[in-house]
Amino acid sequence: MAEHQVTQAVRESLAKAQLLHENASLLVGVSGGADSVALLLALWELRKDLSFTLNACYIQHGLRGESTQEDERFVGKLCQELDVPLVIALAQLKGGMTDAGAETRARERRREIFAEQMAALGADALLVAHHRDDQTETVLMHLLRGAGGEGLCGMKKSVKFASGVMLRPLLDLPKQALFDMLLMLKIPHREDESNQEPITPRNALRLEVLPQLEALFPEAGKHVAQAAQSLSVDEAYMRSAAQQLYEELLIHKPPLFSLQKDGLQKANEAMRRRVLRKWFSEGAALCGLEPRERSLSYGDTMRLLALCDRQAGTTANLPRDLCAVVGDRHIHLLRQGGEPIEPMPVAEPISIRASRSNYEIMDMALTFMPCTMDDLPPKDAMSVILSAEILQQQPVLRLPMAGDTIRPFGASGSKPLRRYFTDQKIDPPLRPITPVLAIGSRILWVLGLCTSEVLRTPKELRTSATLHANNITSGSMRLAIQAISISSTKE
Repeated sequence: MAEHQVTQAVRESLAKAQLLHENASLLVGVSGGADSVALLLALWELRKDLSFTLNACYIQHGLRGESTQEDERFVGKLCQELDVPLVIALAQLKGGMTDAGAETRARERRREIFAEQMAALGADALLVAHHRDDQTETVLMHLLRGAGGEGLCGMKKSVKFASGVMLRPLLDLPKQALFDMLLMLKIPHREDESNQEPITPRNALRLEVLPQLEALFPEAGKHVAQAAQSLSVDEAYMRSAAQQLYEELLIHKPPLFSLQKDGLQKANEAMRRRVLRKWFSEGAALCGLEPRERSLSYGDTMRLLALCDRQAGTTANLPRDLCAVVGDRHIHLLRQGGEPIEPMPVAEPISIRASRSNYEIMDMALTFMPCTMDDLPPKDAMSVILSAEILQQQPVLRLPMAGDTIRPFGASGSKPLRRYFTDQKIDPPLRPITPVLAIGSRILWVLGLCTSEVLRTPKELRTSATLHANNITSGSMRLAIQAISISSTKE
């Protein structure tokens, strides 16, 4: 006898996820409805040959009164007959199905419970019974809410979830195919009576809007789902390209969470939108926001997009008390009070001092290395040469402080460090975390930016030490210290 198309779809899904073997541990969500019962039966059929571990989970939402108790009893009896271990979890939701946000709260609680059960069972995958009709409803709801490309792709067949993956093996099949399987096997199922009332937006769409669309455009639901599948192919390519650009432009070295502005300006609008939305989402995650709080509306996305071509100092307020601030070279994500989204790592001042043939940094002695007279003075601000006289004063590597001054190399006089930063158009979020080498309030070196005239080295100098700063991009002093090396200069 040929394998039913539902069982075949489940087999293909497990094979693609590399879970079609006896060592796999699977968890299936079962509500008692036709779709989840069909999925359970398909897994039961496959288990007979493959002997993988199969567990079921029924979630008691408690939103529909006595009928939910009957659903629970039905699922319990069915799993007992199939010899599938069942976990019954209580969602402990308050109110009823007609309460505002009931659908969203129930969905979020289900995901939490499924994740907990996967961890408890050591499951590799959670399988849920969303089908093509569900996909059509999801895509239309996203469209009506103004979703972009990702939202219009609808649900994915496989996504990372908890400690493994969530699989939707029935996503290409219409609900009628699931009914047909149950009729063929003469297996009953439960009907959720609330699904027959337009008490939620999804129910209203299914019961009132989709029938009219089907009347005007035969097989409209099928075609919407097909369009979503086609879009998902395009979106996967765009997402990959955007991810590559995002990684190139991102500066995530606490307290900075920024994007390089010139790279955004060179990108096309499709890439800009994706990069900016991902940037906000990941920044919001660092702030501890829940997944549902990390998405931007169309209006918020357009406000962010407009910043790419705005002058330094322009600010856009974003959801959850966050804001984006334009600098001369970067766009920074901050809290609306101006604080960084992540605290700055503690960076204690580090003394540079002589110790016979070595200089010590962070309890780490670095031996002198040969250096030629051609290195005097340094060709750029990525290195400095310190004379014995300067070294005797034990300069300190630290972060900027109030009252700091600097006389830039070649300048006739000193100026406040804060004014130097302003003159050089250093973005404000970068200034307090840019490492400096100082004696008291006198700045000798702004790593990677400026060397002081105080360090101008006479050619007759016999002995000195050269400090090199490599890859100073973050302003993180801890990273800067690790990048410093020392060598000696002898005539």
